Amino acid sequence: MENKIKVSIVSISYNQENYIKQALDSFVSQKANFNFEVIIADDCSTDNTANIIKDFSKKYPDVIKPILRNKNVGIAENLMSAMRAAKGEYIALCEGDDFWTDTNKLQVQTDFLDKKKDYALCFHPVKVFFEKKEEKEYIFPDKSEFSKFDLENLVKRNFIQTNSVMYRNVYKYDTLDILPLDWYLHLYHAKLGKIGFIDKVMSSYRRHPDGVWWNS
Repeated sequence: MENKIKVSIVSISYNQENYIKQALDSFVSQKANFNFEVIIADDCSTDNTANIIKDFSKKYPDVIKPILRNKNVGIAENLMSAMRAAKGEYIALCEGDDFWTDTNKLQVQTDFLDKKKDYALCFHPVKVFFEKKEEKEYIFPDKSEFSKFDLENLVKRNFIQTNSVMYRNVYKYDTLDILPLDWYLHLYHAKLGKIGFIDKVMSSYRRHPDGVWWNS
């Protein structure tokens, strides 16, 4: 029982050699009183991303559990199959071009969900920054724009940044061809319990031209 995984960090990557090390460093730097794993699924990158992941898995073999694909499966299948591989009671998401800035992030969110059994997920604000400083950085979500962080408001607008969320691991995670997939996952879990908001910035979201949502 002492080796039981409490939290699974699930991350996906594709051609992110310039960013993936920062993401993985932020994962393995987490300070927690429980065991956690990192499921990192690379979708057949053509750059050096997979090699960087391999190096981390050699350095942290008990933590980093890579899925290195030999052909592209797409964002949805890459993410959902990685989530199916998660053994933790909780799942924390962070894509390979983003990173966490607080080494206590997993502990804070896990403590929250451990204490509040009627909550299905929790999240926190993030710092959004532009890689080439095209625009000023800002904090998302802006609390002044929402009366309440609940399912009703989440249906209207996705206020949960992917690299801030932690779910209870309660879903089969069948592959869905839905974009934005993270918004669907937030909504699905929010149907099962309350949404917890922890008012502390603990991660950074990187905007850059190679990002999936750059033009959105």
